[in-house]
Amino acid sequence: MKRNASPAIVSLVLAVVATALWMAPVEAVNTGAPRIAPPVSHAFGKTYPEWFSTYWRWFYGTAGDPAQSMVGHVQLMPLPVGVQEGGDGSPGNPALYVGELSITLRPGTPFVLPLITFTGERYGGYPTVPDDDPALFNPMMSANLTIDGRTVVSDANEAAFLVPVTFFNPIVLYPAPTFYDSVAAIWFEGIGIVSPPLPVGVHVIHLDSTLIVPGSFGVSYDNTWTVTVTPH
Repeated sequence: MKRNASPAIVSLVLAVVATALWMAPVEAVNTGAPRIAPPVSHAFGKTYPEWFSTYWRWFYGTAGDPAQSMVGHVQLMPLPVGVQEGGDGSPGNPALYVGELSITLRPGTPFVLPLITFTGERYGGYPTVPDDDPALFNPMMSANLTIDGRTVVSDANEAAFLVPVTFFNPIVLYPAPTFYDSVAAIWFEGIGIVSPPLPVGVHVIHLDSTLIVPGSFGVSYDNTWTVTVTPH
């Protein structure tokens, strides 16, 4: 969206609006209204599909290199390295991964956080082995997110934060093939948030999320982030 204003003024306006959304009453959250940047917004310079295209290009293309996790003043939130604590990875008994991560942010830092994502890939035998076709999958995704004990995303509003199938242009080549011989990410869909800055202090973000691909696999995550926003 074009505006006849300087980038600094636009950024300030976005920050004020996003902070107002974040500070919405708990009652609004309980009715499913988000406190974070609305999915239809142009939050902090990008749309939701653009932010998550940027996120996964960073995550897959650089193996999540922390040195490249800042986009301007926006943090691409790292993901914990989880330990499998249950499940066998089948659709009926998803593998459960539990992880924790601590991170320090400067004040005034928005962040991008995927909650659950399904990625379509290219394989080593391409083109004999075809790319994943999104029309052939029907992934079921759910996410429950709290920040400092307050519900942000739940069954009541998670559909509003669904990013539809989005193709990478260009595709994202992996630094190395996976154990099942995928070599690149070509599209993704998922649930995620773009959050305004947290206040100075220590915050706890907790996520329970599940992805089930019928006839293929299932995975669940129990992740916790301890986010320290420093005053300087």
